[in-house]
Amino acid sequence: MNRGIIRALPLAAIFILAACSGGAMSPSLVPQGGSPLAQIAGDGDVPFVGPNPVRRLCSAPATVDEMQCLAMVRTDMMLTPQISPQIENTAETCPFPGSAYCPIDLQEAYKLPSLTKGAGNVVAIVDAYGYKHAAQDLAVYRKTMGLRGCGTRFGCLRIVNQNGKASPLPKEPPPSQDWRGEESLDLDMVSAICPNCKIILVQTNNNFTNNLYTGVKTAGRLGAKYISNSWGGSESGGNNAIFHQRGVVITAAAGDNGGGGSGGGPAQPCSYTYVVCVGGTHLVRAHNARGWSESVWNDFTDNSCGGTCGATGSGCSTKIAKPSWQNDTGCETRSESDVSATASVRAPVAVYNSEEQGCRGSNCWFGFGGTSVSTPIIAGVYALAGNAGLQNGAANIWKHHVGNLYDVFSGNNVDPHLGVVCASTIKYICVARVGFDGPTGWGTPKGIGAF
Repeated sequence: MNRGIIRALPLAAIFILAACSGGAMSPSLVPQGGSPLAQIAGDGDVPFVGPNPVRRLCSAPATVDEMQCLAMVRTDMMLTPQISPQIENTAETCPFPGSAYCPIDLQEAYKLPSLTKGAGNVVAIVDAYGYKHAAQDLAVYRKTMGLRGCGTRFGCLRIVNQNGKASPLPKEPPPSQDWRGEESLDLDMVSAICPNCKIILVQTNNNFTNNLYTGVKTAGRLGAKYISNSWGGSESGGNNAIFHQRGVVITAAAGDNGGGGSGGGPAQPCSYTYVVCVGGTHLVRAHNARGWSESVWNDFTDNSCGGTCGATGSGCSTKIAKPSWQNDTGCETRSESDVSATASVRAPVAVYNSEEQGCRGSNCWFGFGGTSVSTPIIAGVYALAGNAGLQNGAANIWKHHVGNLYDVFSGNNVDPHLGVVCASTIKYICVARVGFDGPTGWGTPKGIGAF
């Protein structure tokens, strides 16, 4: 069957169906408070409703020696699948039409050969703390989405501690550090993009930098050729050899605090020379040849969010010299980001987590955003391409972006009204333009040719 013909229903169509059925609203679109959503768009954009519509899973680091997970979850809506679990490896529609993106949406938007590529490639996810239902929750996500199963029994999914051992696994995180949600998001996004890949989940003792960096080293030692890190902190030093593993692609999130202000600007490990730094976009459906449109992810500017929802990070490094393969002329040091993918909380991805705050019985589906979405997506795209042995940081992206990436040239990641101004005097570091810019790099995947 031609999957390109079958798309998620737009929200406008859902409301027509609701009207024909006596006005009842689809449960996938009912906010947690029970009030109907206002001004529903038909492009995948789900407006914020009420106060505090978004929660950051991890609070800001208490010390310079800690890293912050970069995931956000919608608190003003709940998701309920609109179809029964699909037959394995035959996903043909999204169970959350118009309210959250599914694998089929992401694969279509980025023209990815997800069902035919990636077999045998190993993607590692490095996160902090334990998550005892990781395997079970991933199984629910993959079954509901029609993806091939990936459990621990047959070696598709491997869960280890920061030293690479199956036990003891770390303790569960404290309430202010909801890394369990981060882990579910990462597992689900790698699965969405590369369902034929094997996955290693490395759980570190806590969110301290030295432990997370040990986890990255362990991931490479265990044979992962693609390592995703959906966390970060402000720049604090020069390059680290752990993030230069020959024949291994390492992706890291650019951050969720915009291009400057509180917590924004250049970040590590994203700014390390040999890391692929991943920014975020706002992805929506559109009436154009592609069928989709993207701009810089910036939810700061949405007044209904109260300024708490964030924007993609970017920066001109204050610590790292310019890599030989970067050719932008404004920033004389390492420029962030290299590439990007969907991250906006207004157009969230669907994630399953039975341990997440707000889970109600068997209904544990949530809408997630943040550069914690885009980072594992890009790691999965690299795994589909399968060229880890030929990579040199993000050099391939800088060399092969023409025709292989969708250029994102509108938007910015600042908001002067909130005091979020660019940490750099170089305009393109925070403002999108044709070609390379800081918020989105060279753009988003158009197949796997740039990877």
